[in-house]
Amino acid sequence: MKDLTLIEFYKQFPNEQACIDYLIELRWGKTPICTNCGSVRAYVCKTRPICKCYDCKAQFSVKIGTIFEESRLPLQKWFLAVYLLTSLKKGVSSVTLSKYLGITQKSAWFMLQRIRHAMKQGSFDKPLEGIVEIDETYISGVHSKEFKNDKKEIIFGAVERGGRTKLKHVKSSGVRVLVPEITNSISPDATIYSDTWGAYRNLTKIGYTHESVNHGKLEYARGSIHTNTIEGGVWDHLKLGLKAIYMGVSPKHLEKYCDEFSFRYNSRGLKDGERFQSWFKDISGKRLTYEKLIG
Repeated sequence: MKDLTLIEFYKQFPNEQACIDYLIELRWGKTPICTNCGSVRAYVCKTRPICKCYDCKAQFSVKIGTIFEESRLPLQKWFLAVYLLTSLKKGVSSVTLSKYLGITQKSAWFMLQRIRHAMKQGSFDKPLEGIVEIDETYISGVHSKEFKNDKKEIIFGAVERGGRTKLKHVKSSGVRVLVPEITNSISPDATIYSDTWGAYRNLTKIGYTHESVNHGKLEYARGSIHTNTIEGGVWDHLKLGLKAIYMGVSPKHLEKYCDEFSFRYNSRGLKDGERFQSWFKDISGKRLTYEKLIG
């Protein structure tokens, strides 16, 4: 399943049972494992989307322990939402998704937030290595339903040359905030390129190899030393998506949109089908309740 078109999506997932079978195979292989006693002697009911255990007689849903748990929406709608969010380069809004799925905008918004929650995969824990460009950017026009937020929100970003990126919504662009973000996300052996922002001034003192370019003096590259990858390849894509698709992002949820764009950038070399499969690698234990989301 490499280059997955919309027509091929419906061929592979024509009904709910096909989605159930796909999820079972991803989680357990050909035979489901009982979530109650751990027995491999479980089977899928033919009349209902649940599994039963021969040994302890327990019934359990294939959704249990995943982001789909306790959702009343069919898996086929969930799968289509995942496919659209991972395949469309700028993402998909909750208003558009609600029309595609025939659900309310509120339900579509909650679905997308749960999908983004699962995008923060284990690969985020691995420090960035090699040559790493860092920068901070300011996002304007972020607001909630209750009020317009005139304060610009700050996002810190780091990207490996030819590799992964990490984006983080931060409270400040000062040294006390950004330096811990750098040490938490970048390997001590990495070479860091940045501009001359004051928060980056003492990176060599804490052990990093660090070079910078002075944008104030119109210096944007000095040989291989530049921040063009993050400024062009990362920030431009993020800001375009937030402006064109996600109008009305709350500061509270901005971090999840950072996770979405990081996931999309980090899987840019994959085909749509491969990216769809990649999202499913880390769905266990990632359920996000509505109360926790808005609380």
